[in-house]
Amino acid sequence: MQIRHRLNLLPIIGLATALATTPGSAATLFLDSWGISYGNWTPGGAAPAQVNWAVEDWTSGGGGYLNPGWGGDEYDAEAAYIAVDHDYLYLAVVTGFPISGRDFYSDHYDAGDLFLDLGSNGSYEYAIDVSAGGQLRSGALGLQNPMISGGSPWGGASDPLRVTSWTNSAAATAFSYGAWQGRYAIEAKVDRSLLAASDSYKLHWTMGCGNDVIETEIRPVPEPGSFLLLGAGVGAAALARRRRKAA
Repeated sequence: MQIRHRLNLLPIIGLATALATTPGSAATLFLDSWGISYGNWTPGGAAPAQVNWAVEDWTSGGGGYLNPGWGGDEYDAEAAYIAVDHDYLYLAVVTGFPISGRDFYSDHYDAGDLFLDLGSNGSYEYAIDVSAGGQLRSGALGLQNPMISGGSPWGGASDPLRVTSWTNSAAATAFSYGAWQGRYAIEAKVDRSLLAASDSYKLHWTMGCGNDVIETEIRPVPEPGSFLLLGAGVGAAALARRRRKAA
């Protein structure tokens, strides 16, 4: 069962400070500055005020049922993060599944792309293409689903895996994909001007065999400054109407 969390509206100050990267691991795009470490999944530090996350960490060792399939730590989608500020959308997945993929008998399974579902209605409008350095794909997305030996695994519960075609492409603002604290981290920081406006954004990720899947979503709340600007605009319009009536 996934544990879902959300932090909205008020900045978190002092919950956690940025932690040094474990020796031998590459620095992350933003997870380190958010104070995230393996087993300490709560964001703090420099994390945006609006951040949600899901944790589904297999900690028992060996194989185990990950939901929807079996696999244990080597196939575990451990945590996912989605956050927004005025300018950017932040996406991250931490997993025990390596960036190079895994071989099982004669099959090879790769890590999937980061998918965005606007409106959380089950359709995917954007994908961060992990095999192309984090390119942002959109427009009539063609999707590939996980499969095992050519067959669909786990009743399609992990769909989709990878984007295969699109009509629009724009570079993600920043992207990182590498080893981190004995696991692997996939991160993207996307300029919100590249995305259509929406009342919610849902992140989806899985791997080629579909053994595990992780999702989390966020419903952006206007920042206090936006409310002040809106109020100022409404007040100015009302004042102008009163002046016209008086004239």
